[in-house]
Amino acid sequence: MIDTVVFDFDGTLADTNQMIINSFRHIYGMFLNKECSEDYIMSTFGEPLNLTLTRDFGQFDFDEVINAYRDYQRTKFNDEVTLYETVEETLEYLKNKDIKLGVATSRFKNSTMKALERFNIAKYFDSVVSADDVTKHKPDKEPLIKVITELKSTSNRTLYVGDSKFDIECALNAAATPVLVGWQSNSRELADKYNIEHVLEKMWDLTGMIK
Repeated sequence: MIDTVVFDFDGTLADTNQMIINSFRHIYGMFLNKECSEDYIMSTFGEPLNLTLTRDFGQFDFDEVINAYRDYQRTKFNDEVTLYETVEETLEYLKNKDIKLGVATSRFKNSTMKALERFNIAKYFDSVVSADDVTKHKPDKEPLIKVITELKSTSNRTLYVGDSKFDIECALNAAATPVLVGWQSNSRELADKYNIEHVLEKMWDLTGMIK
């Protein structure tokens, strides 16, 4: 029986896609004086930001690059980010059913908590594990296992809801059940590649999996 649901944040709970794309375009223009393709940026979704920035901007001071990225997001977050349809209603329903809820994200802790508080959904989660809480990142199982442990649950009773290959592989590596959101452009491709049984059309569909 499922008694625990853990969520990714970006692309799963909140539509941050365009803001992330715009943030990368901003720093590519600022530091490298060139454009960056949307397909490449989207291929990094789910990867810890520091890994992406170190790989692509290694010749620059890391703090300068990440500060420029964060500065852009601070000014644009309220205009460019929204919760996906039925997210808050679903979280409230699950919480009222005494389902344990957590977040395992590749975001940094500070920005994760600010985002959850911005949308007034932090109250639903008893464990939030971010990139700076672990030494190994998705697709490694460590972030998800840490949430499951903090929630005093077990992998076989846990759903992990995400939108990227990193989320799917993290769930599989942790022996939890992967649940894929169906609203990203590559959702069907990922579902087919990983033979995912549970694909959500909207977040509320998750309630049908909880008995």
